[in-house]
Amino acid sequence: MNYPDKSFFERFIRGRLRVQAKGGALYKFVNRLREEGIFCKEQNIKGDTLYFIARRSNRRELLYISNELGIELIIKEEPSLVGFICKYKKRFGIPIGLILGSWLLIYCSNVVMVIDIEGNNAVSDKEILAALEECSVKRGAFIGDIDFYKSELYVRSCFDEIAWIGMRHTGNRLVVEVMERDENPEGLNNRIPCHIISSKTAQITNSSVSAGKMIKNKGEAVKEGEVIVNGIWEDEHGHMTFYHSSGNITGIYEEDVTFFCAESKTDRVFSGNLTEEKVLDLFSIKIPLTFDKNPYEDYNVKIRETPMTLFGKSLPISIERKAFMEYENVDIILDDKQRKENLQEQLKRYEENFLSDCKIIERKCKITEKETATVMTVSYVLEGEIGVEKELFLKDNRKPYVIGSKKED
Repeated sequence: MNYPDKSFFERFIRGRLRVQAKGGALYKFVNRLREEGIFCKEQNIKGDTLYFIARRSNRRELLYISNELGIELIIKEEPSLVGFICKYKKRFGIPIGLILGSWLLIYCSNVVMVIDIEGNNAVSDKEILAALEECSVKRGAFIGDIDFYKSELYVRSCFDEIAWIGMRHTGNRLVVEVMERDENPEGLNNRIPCHIISSKTAQITNSSVSAGKMIKNKGEAVKEGEVIVNGIWEDEHGHMTFYHSSGNITGIYEEDVTFFCAESKTDRVFSGNLTEEKVLDLFSIKIPLTFDKNPYEDYNVKIRETPMTLFGKSLPISIERKAFMEYENVDIILDDKQRKENLQEQLKRYEENFLSDCKIIERKCKITEKETATVMTVSYVLEGEIGVEKELFLKDNRKPYVIGSKKED
């Protein structure tokens, strides 16, 4: 007897039975199987035992015929999908879990789980994400509800640095491609006609001019705003040529700075009290997990978000932890030593931030005690860059700014 179906579907989906039949009427049993249309496979007789393979769906007929002919059957079922389902058909949690799992996979394939931004340098990811969120484009948003065209137009209108933006999605991953505007080439600014003027009242110590006409020599004194390098050249025929003056001009100049330190100050310090709040972010829906609310009036908050993952992919489900730390204002009275240390610290920060490119030739400090504060006045003699570029044309009427003329309002 030939077994007609040898496919993968028959073996692993519908299922098969391995049968051992014992008894004296084996030939009647085999003929009866043929008459009933029950196909058997791999038939083999050893002694008084018949071995064969039948379809799982023929179990009831096999048992009926064996009881009728007095045949003893030993049936072993091979694993299959239909057999698994029938075995656990009364356990409702499994089909419910399969249905919910299938629904979750379908849902996660149609919502935005990851937003990748590519090609941006001048505009940060946070700024672009904030603009997209105003268009309801965020994690957990249904992809079918996103108006890509309007979202692209809105984001491009929010930032002058963006020349083009395109949005596309691959599965649940939203890709935002950005093309930013090219900045003006550095050489373009060097074509604008300009003078070099003094930013300080100083004495010129050194000059190196690569373009323009030097009208102040080394050792000469200049006032603040006075032209050092002229960007206008006039020949003997009265023809004027405009240049972009360039060069390095250094000079010695004086500068006075005043620092203050009050006798008492108010510091904002951490009190040691802390309250933590946990929130479940489920597809952008905030579900509180704790009922402790922030009880502090003055506080700092630290937020830590832990996303959940599935097969290495981040899901739009995360646990957000907010740590609220209480701060309080404390009045501190400073003695004479502490006030002087505070002034020295201010002086150090000032020189690091503002005088790092200058050479300090002389520094004179004078400390004065006031009623409620200590004042330190510092007189500097500095050597540094004093030349700054000034455009030759006025912005209102584009007339050239000639040395000795007054700037029009």
